[in-house]
Amino acid sequence: MLPLMARRLPQPRIAICSSQRAVRIPRKDIAELVEFVAAGEGAPVAEADIAFVDAAEMAALHRRHLGHAGPTDVLSFDLSDADRRGIVAQLVICGDIAAKEAAARGIPPRRELMLYIIHGLLHLMGYEDQSVRGAARMLARQEELLAAFLARPARGRTASRRSGGRKGPKTHG
Repeated sequence: MLPLMARRLPQPRIAICSSQRAVRIPRKDIAELVEFVAAGEGAPVAEADIAFVDAAEMAALHRRHLGHAGPTDVLSFDLSDADRRGIVAQLVICGDIAAKEAAARGIPPRRELMLYIIHGLLHLMGYEDQSVRGAARMLARQEELLAAFLARPARGRTASRRSGGRKGPKTHG
């Protein structure tokens, strides 16, 4: 595992859309988080398309892509191909689930949503959470990355003030 800010990687193209109202994070914070995780893992992200949806939309996507009923926290799709340098990520994140889980855990909803972004990216960088050992490793790494991201020196960002790869069509949910 590489140190948290091992090297500077090319800036990814990041597209963000939201059809949910449960949790808001400034776009700048999301872009900085994606760049931070890529640099921390030494895994270049060429593009990241991130959609924030409500529980109903997530449930439909969860059923369509994984055959599971009900909403999930995050779906990750690896759209990488040989023509691009780096990971081409598509993440679909459920704001309603983040708000509900944050309330149950007693943490700010933005922090929970940022964990989902990191979790989705880590799946595309080769982490798995289907085994006990893999899940423990992934959970520890996503918490480590988020803590380091929130502790870094302020650069006009708002997240810290408000909140305490496989190839092919890989999905997670």
